[in-house]
Amino acid sequence: MTQFARHRGPITPRWVRGILTGTLLAVVATSNLGCGLSYVFRNISPLRPTGWSFAWPILPSQQQRLERDMEREEADRVPILDPIVGEFAPATCLDPPSEQEVWNKVTKFKNGSPPFYETQRNNVRFLIEKIGDKIDPCKVYPLAGPCQLVHCHYKCTIYFDESYWSDYPIPFNHVDHRVEVVYIDKDHLRRCGGPPVATTPP
Repeated sequence: MTQFARHRGPITPRWVRGILTGTLLAVVATSNLGCGLSYVFRNISPLRPTGWSFAWPILPSQQQRLERDMEREEADRVPILDPIVGEFAPATCLDPPSEQEVWNKVTKFKNGSPPFYETQRNNVRFLIEKIGDKIDPCKVYPLAGPCQLVHCHYKCTIYFDESYWSDYPIPFNHVDHRVEVVYIDKDHLRRCGGPPVATTPP
């Protein structure tokens, strides 16, 4: 029984209301009406070891950070290529850096205060040149075996227009033609080839 200022009236106990609310939320969350995930997407759930498939909301900034971490993890892997045999073998460096990799190395800038001052970069052009390569002698690497480390050096020149403008309090517009030079090293492992096998005619 609860007592109010004007009258008394029956009311459900607080613990009963808590159980009913928790049950309702659990049913909505685990059914198709709520945030339930299908069996295929259970691997991305934080409660995957328990067998539950709850969706886990995250902020957009966290999603961008996770995507950058995944891209960095893929980019930081050192590939292990097969040995190059033959007199007319292709070049050792066949994978130049992409434009996105080069642009990520350019110094970042602040956009400014949009109501008063803004900065923008337009008309971006890339020039990627290989300036050298080097092959280390054969060496045993853990989890890779006998391999040679191939160093590839690239010089990347970026041409772009940096625009500055403002509309208030004094309107102005200025375009600055800029050039940035970035040096990128891309290394990979190459398995050591065995000694040549002498073949005798039958």
